[in-house]
Amino acid sequence: MKRSDISRSRILALAGAGLAATLLPTKARAQAAAIRIGQNATDTFGEGYYAADNGAFEAAGLKVTVSTFANGAAQAEAVAGGTIDVGLGEATELANGISHGLPFAIFAGGSLYNSTAPTTFLCVASDSPARVAKDLEGRIIAVPSLVSLSSISVRAWLVQNGVEVAKVHFVEMPQSLMTSAVARGTIAACHIGEPSLSGAGSTLRRIATPYDAIAKQFQISDWFATRDWLKANVATVKVLVGVIYQTARWANGHTDESATILAKYSKMDVDGVRRMTRTRYATGLDPRLIQPVLDTAFAFGGLPRAMRATDMIAKV
Repeated sequence: MKRSDISRSRILALAGAGLAATLLPTKARAQAAAIRIGQNATDTFGEGYYAADNGAFEAAGLKVTVSTFANGAAQAEAVAGGTIDVGLGEATELANGISHGLPFAIFAGGSLYNSTAPTTFLCVASDSPARVAKDLEGRIIAVPSLVSLSSISVRAWLVQNGVEVAKVHFVEMPQSLMTSAVARGTIAACHIGEPSLSGAGSTLRRIATPYDAIAKQFQISDWFATRDWLKANVATVKVLVGVIYQTARWANGHTDESATILAKYSKMDVDGVRRMTRTRYATGLDPRLIQPVLDTAFAFGGLPRAMRATDMIAKV
């Protein structure tokens, strides 16, 4: 489904958020071209929705079409196949693509994880007897993608808590379906984030924050494209990066306004979005915030070989 409805006031984008085209070089705006962007209707992977709805892309001279995908892996497949130009994914997914010969490169930072304000948890049913990691041996855990930051963090957490991972079965499932699956008993636990987490209400009970098994702070999502596309669209990419980081600053300081946009795309009640813990976004690209993800993925079978974050980053 394509989403590019510019329904928010330009004044908010220009004055309140600092997303004005005046913040970007006139020459760069004139050279900017059409971009097909993939997003996921969650706070963690939905930064592009904010820029689209606030008119930030248009104000910068970018003709952006935003398409919604189930997860970062689906976006990676679309970028590789040329269906979209730019995606927002996880370093684990991108590194696996690179390991298989795909020319992915990260060009901007996305959302950040901080253990003091987690937005993703391992959850069980509210009446489940499961309390600790050992209680999940022999059970099924749902993750958004089998080869992802989510799955490797849960594996790392299980191992750190004395569980034989081979005794736990993982299934891939959209976060929107996890709560009902837990309630039916189809799965024992799920690694679920906002806004689906808050939408679950009292159905789910949080038992762990597996992301802490990676690091106390790291980058969850990464803006990426193919190296060929980045090389062929240098001026456009510079403008896009400027919009991304201006949007990050706006979203970090205007959670009430961004809640309205997130509710629109996630189909969640806006008051529920405003009550949940909101994502913080990077305003730069630091490989030190990506490396822990790659190291954990390699250590727990999520990558075929060790990789360096610096090798995955394109200079723009």
